[in-house]
Amino acid sequence: MFQEFDPSVFLTILIALFSLINPLSALPVYIGLTQYYSEEHKLKTLKKTCIYIFIICMVTYYLGVYLLHFFGISIPALRVAGGLIIFRSGWQLLNLTHKKELKSDEIKEESDKKEDISFSPLAMPLLAGPGSMSFLITLYSTRAKNGNQAFWQDASAITAIIIVAISIYFIFKFAPRLMKYTGSAGISSLSKVMGFIVIGIGVQMIITSVSAVVKTIYFELQ
Repeated sequence: MFQEFDPSVFLTILIALFSLINPLSALPVYIGLTQYYSEEHKLKTLKKTCIYIFIICMVTYYLGVYLLHFFGISIPALRVAGGLIIFRSGWQLLNLTHKKELKSDEIKEESDKKEDISFSPLAMPLLAGPGSMSFLITLYSTRAKNGNQAFWQDASAITAIIIVAISIYFIFKFAPRLMKYTGSAGISSLSKVMGFIVIGIGVQMIITSVSAVVKTIYFELQ
């Protein structure tokens, strides 16, 4: 069974999920929302945020497809919609506008009224947003129905989600120090690299979906 484990699949899932969630671009928002928190309160909020991200990603991965079926949404339609959302996120990363809409006065005012901001707006939609959710749903929809291949994909996805959640904890925990050493220019450069990867993911999702639809129509006309 171990021989069927494919490290490239795991790395692809990990890099894609980390790029889509992209905690680096969320650092300024996190620092702004928690600037008056005590260190203990920050760590408590951060731990809860990471747990919520893990739960959101797991629920999305395993139950998202069935929710789509309930609303009559096909997987190809999701891939196109998800691809467009992911492409938009990547484009915003390249132009340094990603997640800027979450810095609005309304979001800040809402967070000021809350005692706990770990779920909203931190976990969702700041980190686990539509892009990562559509990616996880699409990933599950393409898995094998049973056997070792399905087991290893599930194991890879779960491990990637755990690693991303843990990385978010440490990135946000050491956010001030990270910003001090890398500066805004360093964060911007890394975000642009991730933006390029995210755009590629979005385009690939759209191409795959459109190709599947064209093939289906072609065979139906034969």
